[in-house]
Amino acid sequence: MAAVGFGLVSGILSAGPAAAHNFTKLDGNDSPGKLDLRSVSVSHTSTGVVHKVATYNSWTSRSLGVDSFFIIQIDKNHDQRYERCAFIYFASRLRGSLTNCGAQFIRSLPVSKVSGTVAKITIPKSQTGNVYWWAAASLWVGPAPCGGRGCVDFAPNNFPDILHDMLPPVVNMVTDSLRVWEDSTTPNFTFPFSVSDAHSGIRSWTVQRYSVDTATWSNVISGSAGGSKDAPIDGEEGTRLDYRVVSKDKQRNRTIGPMRRVYIPTDDDALGPAGVFSNPPTPVANGDFFGGGYSPMAATETLTYTFAAPGGDCTFELIGPGDGTWAIEVSADGGLAKTVSDTDIDNLPRQTIYTDGSCATTYVVTVTAGSFNLDAVLGN
Repeated sequence: MAAVGFGLVSGILSAGPAAAHNFTKLDGNDSPGKLDLRSVSVSHTSTGVVHKVATYNSWTSRSLGVDSFFIIQIDKNHDQRYERCAFIYFASRLRGSLTNCGAQFIRSLPVSKVSGTVAKITIPKSQTGNVYWWAAASLWVGPAPCGGRGCVDFAPNNFPDILHDMLPPVVNMVTDSLRVWEDSTTPNFTFPFSVSDAHSGIRSWTVQRYSVDTATWSNVISGSAGGSKDAPIDGEEGTRLDYRVVSKDKQRNRTIGPMRRVYIPTDDDALGPAGVFSNPPTPVANGDFFGGGYSPMAATETLTYTFAAPGGDCTFELIGPGDGTWAIEVSADGGLAKTVSDTDIDNLPRQTIYTDGSCATTYVVTVTAGSFNLDAVLGN
């Protein structure tokens, strides 16, 4: 290996040719040298990055001699200066060497000749970082016109260099349970989150939901731009589902975000056989209530609700308004009744007035004073 040759190509590349990002970058038949680059590519393993160089012409390891070689130059600091140089050269056999692009040798590198025109070299990620820019070059010293300083070929040929981004995108979102009725009078809701990628940029995002019944994730809504989102979701009454965001960047790194449970209650007039009133009420239309109305219950009247907790989620809740003058008692599986009145809760149009997570199967709601306007039930 000729130190003069190393210094020559390092100096030329430090001055700066290269081009736009691609995992595999094709290069034209643009150099008279035997090492005229056809393409350069990069991939990565769990601990290293693998760079390949492919030429138009066949070559043997021994034909590289003492002053012809390939070089991969790494810009770790994103400043168009190279901090690491990986060489493929011949010295009794094909070898790989990593330097600081100057006089400092860092370590030997695994290298192999894949075919008559392709060689690859593996660089530890600890030497490149998870995001870097890179360019490749070859130097061939041989018969004219490649005598003297030799024939140099670059891939890519102009700045910017090729970006290799191994960091996945970032998904930010609230993970506290979302109770749809607190913000919406319908099962439909917005799902807020943000996605970002500081390097290659966002390629796509998808909101997915998990059904306990089928034990599968399904796609709900997708997009292709980064930033803050309020994804509109069509929900269904009487469901409790987990939602998450899956995002990919433009180099196909993927992030699966955290899960968020979304609760959608069953409207007062759609309780079905699970909810039995002692005196079936006549629903009253009112746009401030979930589902567009409520069911008034007079003193001494009861609602008996049978609850089969889906998927082990035992959260049971009654939804109603905070205004009016009323009091109720709620017992779970015949246990000690809990009393709730209008003075115990805030004066909000839709809110949880009773919650229980004991996994009881039968809840009895008894109106003890005034008129209680049942809005919805978070149950089956």
